[in-house]
Amino acid sequence: MLLSMSESDRRKVKMGFFDFLNKGKEKAAAQAEAAAKLAQMAPVGATGIAFGSQFSCANVFSIAPKPLDVGVKRSKELANRLVVNGSVKGGEFSKGDGVAIVGQDGAVKAVTTLLDVIKDDGANDFNTLLGANMGKKRMELGNSGWMIVDLTDGVAAGDIIAKL
Repeated sequence: MLLSMSESDRRKVKMGFFDFLNKGKEKAAAQAEAAAKLAQMAPVGATGIAFGSQFSCANVFSIAPKPLDVGVKRSKELANRLVVNGSVKGGEFSKGDGVAIVGQDGAVKAVTTLLDVIKDDGANDFNTLLGANMGKKRMELGNSGWMIVDLTDGVAAGDIIAKL
């Protein structure tokens, strides 16, 4: 009887009772892979991702500072980068932090780093504070100011910057 069976049928007969264990492992691995793909495509709230530090974007503009204002090295680093004005809604942000740009629909638009964090002192404008470069490079809950992100586009007013 074994000689007239195909190779796959022979394996089924040999495996017998314990065959369900291997199928269960394969099925679980396939389900885990499908769930991971679905989680990557879903909006932030749908996957249960929560960010402790959040910055709400009120205004976004691009800068191209002059070398005489901020220095040659810093001028090249900040050329055509986006500046986001807003306030910290939770946690804290520092220069060099990794952040995610979360759109109004809850989807992550981009992942980048903060090139600079400038706290609003209420007396000076952005260009004065950028040229002075004397801040603590940190903003906490309740502070407002500007964040320079390492992006040339992709951030809009109403988006949220979340610390990773």
